[in-house]
Amino acid sequence: MKFKICVIAITLFLLQGCAKEKQQIEENKEKQQIEENIEPQLNGAASIDGNTYYQTIDGLGFSSAWCGTLTTAKNDALYNTLGFSLLRVRFDQNNAWTDETNNAAAAHARGAKVLGCPWKIPTAYRSGNTIPSSQYVNFCNWLGSAASAINCDFVSIKNEPDGSSEDGNLDGSQIRDIIKAGGSNIGKPIVCADAINFNDTYTDPTLNDATAVAKISYVSGHLYGGGNYVHQNALNKGKRIWMTEYYVENSRDNMDNCLVLAKNINDCMNNQFSAYYFWWVNDNDASVNLVNQSGTIYKAGYTGGQFAKWIRPGKQRIACTYNPTPNIYLTAYRGGGLVIVAVNTGTSAVSQSFSVANVSGVASLNIHRTSSNENMSSIGSVAVSGNAFTYTLPAKSITTFHQF
Repeated sequence: MKFKICVIAITLFLLQGCAKEKQQIEENKEKQQIEENIEPQLNGAASIDGNTYYQTIDGLGFSSAWCGTLTTAKNDALYNTLGFSLLRVRFDQNNAWTDETNNAAAAHARGAKVLGCPWKIPTAYRSGNTIPSSQYVNFCNWLGSAASAINCDFVSIKNEPDGSSEDGNLDGSQIRDIIKAGGSNIGKPIVCADAINFNDTYTDPTLNDATAVAKISYVSGHLYGGGNYVHQNALNKGKRIWMTEYYVENSRDNMDNCLVLAKNINDCMNNQFSAYYFWWVNDNDASVNLVNQSGTIYKAGYTGGQFAKWIRPGKQRIACTYNPTPNIYLTAYRGGGLVIVAVNTGTSAVSQSFSVANVSGVASLNIHRTSSNENMSSIGSVAVSGNAFTYTLPAKSITTFHQF
């Protein structure tokens, strides 16, 4: 009996010990997982080469279509605080241009440039849902008059020519023929073709025609469903690439969705786009607005500002390892000072190393960051020693390094 009791006691002791050991193992695993989510992860280095140039930047902007006249506070926040340098206005089909004329004047007063674009083709130039060839020149004359009345710097032939038929549709061949027939009458640099998913079939006919291609300056498109890639035919013809409309639902105040926007911008820049336009700044849209009429800036606005404030028109993108580490996306620019934008879409901080070649005079870089609890916040600076530096990029953050 005593023997049995001893065996039972020993067995219980061993079982208790195993249970404690198992509990300790589980606690260690949990602790390790927590530490892995906190501790920076050191990964691949990012190489920047100041002697390898890509596109020249024309700026970042937004649309004021159907937004009324923007207030002084809103304009100051958009152009001065956030640094946007481009505005996209709507050519009303009934020539009701007062709001957009006011918005264009406010943009110009703050050093920005204005792109004008019709959403609907006026009925005077339509036959059914399109423009007959007999109206090509008259339509271009109307575009020119709208651009003059509003004081635009650039003109787009048509917003989303592949979109709603009630607005009037055009195919790539029609766009080419309109430009050939009356493009010279517009009197402003021409942008085309603003297709919904930057479908090259809407721009290639113009690019491949010797007469039409000479009359356009920019090739444009939207990114709904695709189009964020290198548009080589346009680059081969010496045209700059503009992304003229894109938004992410519920990005106004949501950091996770703002990171989708930030990566989208960096993707565009890495694909040699020269301009990037957010969708509108309408106070009635609680989903995607950037700044309200009182001047209050939303998270999406600060997201755009991480790029627009320091990647100024005239800067050139230079070579930079785009995705050196999982979840890290980088672009770099020079011309009036080095700028690097780093987007960390991951849930862990990353200790990212950088090497900078062929860019002289970089002893330190100032840092601004947007995250769930930061809004273009100044984070001090990082020293650059021996043309290299390492910096911890917090989880779910957008960090801009800049010289000035």
